Amino acid sequence: MDFYGSDERGLIKLDPRTKFFIFLASGIMTFRSYSDVGTALYSVLLCIIFALCGKPIQALKASLLLGLVLFFRVVLQNSQGAPEVIVLLITALTTVFMFGFPTVMSLLLIVKTTRISQFLSAFQAMHFPVKVIIPIAVFFRFLPTVTDEWNGVRKAMAFRGISLRPVQIILNPWKTIEYILIPMLFSSMAVMEELASATMARGMDVDIKRTSYEQVKFGITDLVMVILLIGAIIFTTILGNSVKGGTVL
Repeated sequence: MDFYGSDERGLIKLDPRTKFFIFLASGIMTFRSYSDVGTALYSVLLCIIFALCGKPIQALKASLLLGLVLFFRVVLQNSQGAPEVIVLLITALTTVFMFGFPTVMSLLLIVKTTRISQFLSAFQAMHFPVKVIIPIAVFFRFLPTVTDEWNGVRKAMAFRGISLRPVQIILNPWKTIEYILIPMLFSSMAVMEELASATMARGMDVDIKRTSYEQVKFGITDLVMVILLIGAIIFTTILGNSVKGGTVL
């Protein structure tokens, strides 16, 4: 399974720069909104955008998970006979989930609907210096590679009868470091060196304008999406400030 995806089957095709703006807007909204309603509405909007960009199944799963968490949150907050400790614990967990959901969804939107070549073309279109583009290119190539390395380490540990269950990792932290973290660190260092050499071999360190098969263009769909996101941030911020200030919600 590929780590990165594309939006070829999507009803809309967004510029990578628009997706980065969505990620930035999600971070701003998360820190500015104090309302469950505003956060939930914004999260639903992200799921809709994710579906329109060609990932309807993943968007549906995310929406169902969001709805389930909200359901448990509302039921527990309105329950009378539940133990207070349980209510506080579930409320804290659901709050963390609601706090991180927009950021995670916007990050998935970037990763799962954008090819690496589109990333690099977008960075070049934004006139990023080569010294910035090269580390970003190596990082993007590193993520799927280190995922494969982790699968290899996990299979090797399974052949040796070493359990990777969370309970065993917590009870035996030193064995975890010895059998998992150390092999991953050495493997990751080798992978980074190979990727850096491959990037240099492709001439990415040459400070000239590079051509690309990817057409990165900011269109009307991107403009509408930016305006929609700005409106959503303003709405959720006002809604959150109303709740924080004690006014009617």
